[in-house]
Amino acid sequence: MLSGLNNDDLRLAFPWSPRFLSILRGVLPDPFTGSHIMVGSDYSGVHHRSDYHVYSFLIADTDHSPDYPELRRELRAELLRDGRRMSYKKLNDRIRQKALIPFLKIADSFTGLCCAIVVHKDLERMSTSPDSLNLWQKLHGLEARWGRPAFEVMARISHFFCLLLSVVSSPHQHVTWITDQDEIVANDDRLTDVMNFVAKMSGLYIGHQLGEFAMNSTKVDMGDREFEDFVAIPDLVAGTFADIVTVWSKQPEWRDGGDLTLKPDAIPAKANVISAWFCSESPKLRRCSVLIDKFDKHRFVVQNLDLTK
Repeated sequence: MLSGLNNDDLRLAFPWSPRFLSILRGVLPDPFTGSHIMVGSDYSGVHHRSDYHVYSFLIADTDHSPDYPELRRELRAELLRDGRRMSYKKLNDRIRQKALIPFLKIADSFTGLCCAIVVHKDLERMSTSPDSLNLWQKLHGLEARWGRPAFEVMARISHFFCLLLSVVSSPHQHVTWITDQDEIVANDDRLTDVMNFVAKMSGLYIGHQLGEFAMNSTKVDMGDREFEDFVAIPDLVAGTFADIVTVWSKQPEWRDGGDLTLKPDAIPAKANVISAWFCSESPKLRRCSVLIDKFDKHRFVVQNLDLTK
């Protein structure tokens, strides 16, 4: 289904991907060089008020992020001693609110990339066609049961993952992907299907051999919140972008290219804090936000999404 495609084929099959890759390479011109890449992901925008989905990824070169583990343990010992989980939806108590800025600051100790991808909901098929599910079942087989919408969600998230990996990775690196407990990994069979899909899709974009690939959800956390704290960063970013874009997209300037405004009370205070962190410069952790939006009924646009407007 996917093998044997050249660059022209890819442009026809996935016309949004070349521009997407160009934006990523502008932010991160050189790949990471450590032996292991850790990826965390989370997703937002399922609320009916929003016209957009948000897909958020944190990618870390663990060999070149030696300070993070101890900084995380110190923060938990000082501010999150009761083991509570950090997440955007749960930032409604004083303990989490007090821990938020320190939590974001220790994320800056990662050598890595934090990427938010905002996609209009009208773009229902970015990585599949109406026949893709049946064709994939025939050619490769599937362990789990998928409907067409769920299969598109899985394929889209896996597609984003492979595109990001093509930019950040180097030969023979091991890769670990931890995702939130989302429908795409709702059970072991779905997890197996995602891993098989990634194995096929990665060959389209990654021209070198990688090492071992492991994937799981945050449910495998051993109780010390290590995986959950890692995935909490893309969770916080996804929630923030979902809130901001929901407000921005209601303004005429969103389409006209004018200056966008946010009244102080237009978004929650937590979104203001997280967006300020996302827009700040870090010598180690690069930030990137991409908007994939509809232009009219038949066209779309892929561009940088600047929160500093």
